[in-house]
Amino acid sequence: MSEAKCPFGFGAESAGRGTHAGFAPAMERDLLPELQREPIAEGEGGDPTGRCLCGAVSFRVTKPVEKIFANHDATSRRWTGGIALTVMIRATSMIFSGWGNIVQYPTNDRDRHCFCRACGTNIFVRHVEPAAMNGMLSVSAGAFDSLDGMKLTAETYIDCKPGIYNLAGDHRTLTEAEIEAMYAPPAAAE
Repeated sequence: MSEAKCPFGFGAESAGRGTHAGFAPAMERDLLPELQREPIAEGEGGDPTGRCLCGAVSFRVTKPVEKIFANHDATSRRWTGGIALTVMIRATSMIFSGWGNIVQYPTNDRDRHCFCRACGTNIFVRHVEPAAMNGMLSVSAGAFDSLDGMKLTAETYIDCKPGIYNLAGDHRTLTEAEIEAMYAPPAAAE
């Protein structure tokens, strides 16, 4: 059996046990972020930090982040009102305060869009399928306190992008068919 591969280059590192009974049913405990009670201050620990508009939810990323993805699919456009700029992060590389203020909406079989229950700020998309993506979060770039050191790495669903804008710079582009092929289950050996 081959190891599942994330379409964005992250490995399937966990083979966890148990489930979290609250916010993330069916999300393995070792795929959950660390939680703390006190709000996270901007730049805490020298790490990238972020928050919602009202401050009820704050977060810190414990590993360097630099890649921003521009997502042009219809769901992303409806969720953000335009381009969804996100940073792909393993949930276990994050610390959250205000986790109980996060509401999730299952938009399809593979994604849960998560936002602040108080102010409605889009915070992240929690990926649950395929297996290699379970435990990955696409964190809204706009929720970060600073984007210093980050750069646009790729545009996804480029063939779904409206013609009213273009993003400058040299970066990868992926079509809907290319993304769907990455998510497709591996072909069975004959």
